[in-house]
Amino acid sequence: MSRAATQEEAVLAARAGRYTEYAPSPVLGAHFHCLWSHEIRSGADRIAIVPDGYCDIVWMGGTLVVAGPDRSSAFPSLAGGERIVGARFAPGAAAGWLKVQLCDIVGQSIPLEDFWGAAALRLNELPGVGVGSNERLLQLKAALEQEAARRIAPAGDMASVFARASGISQSGDVADAMLEDLSIGARQLRRRCHTHFGYGPKTLARIRRFQRMLGLCRSSKSLPLAELAVAAGYADQAHMTRDAREISTLTPMQLQQQIAG
Repeated sequence: MSRAATQEEAVLAARAGRYTEYAPSPVLGAHFHCLWSHEIRSGADRIAIVPDGYCDIVWMGGTLVVAGPDRSSAFPSLAGGERIVGARFAPGAAAGWLKVQLCDIVGQSIPLEDFWGAAALRLNELPGVGVGSNERLLQLKAALEQEAARRIAPAGDMASVFARASGISQSGDVADAMLEDLSIGARQLRRRCHTHFGYGPKTLARIRRFQRMLGLCRSSKSLPLAELAVAAGYADQAHMTRDAREISTLTPMQLQQQIAG
């Protein structure tokens, strides 16, 4: 996914069309956080896909790709009216499915066939013209369920790390809590986070704190920025503003306005 250098204000992906998440089936529940669809509305300009700590399989433009985890927003070229569907791996599941360390695919979109070979090519060849996002999502779901039947559910340790990173705490305390949960050393924790999330525990906690702030913007749309910063777990408003700009290119006020709009 390309990074745009322009100063034009980005539009959050969720605002650029209709985005819907679906709970995974029982067969997929241990391996995937959710399935999703996104229909891009006509006229969307610079669309920001903000990082969330996850890795996805995405079907867009008639091609299946693996969207690696991001450190900052990605700005893909998306046409108005495009229908995109995807499956979001559960924390700790993607590395085993893809046979790759996620630190090797951070910020990249890679054809699924590079990981799955002929199975991905066959899925790409399914009818696409005139097929709606619901039908395509069902096709992807069926293929993933077939693959999941041959997979062992991932261990829960990385899900625990992800949950800790998503909780309200200062970032320095998060890593200490992870070490205590897993009873491992700091170097091993960092290595495992790079394998399963693409980056170390502090970066993961930073991204999840940003997502927590976005969630608060959705649920408390008029919350003053200083209160928003405290509720999300930032040291202060300036800290929140700096993180938001670095991660998304947008200020917290711009994020609030887009989410409330």
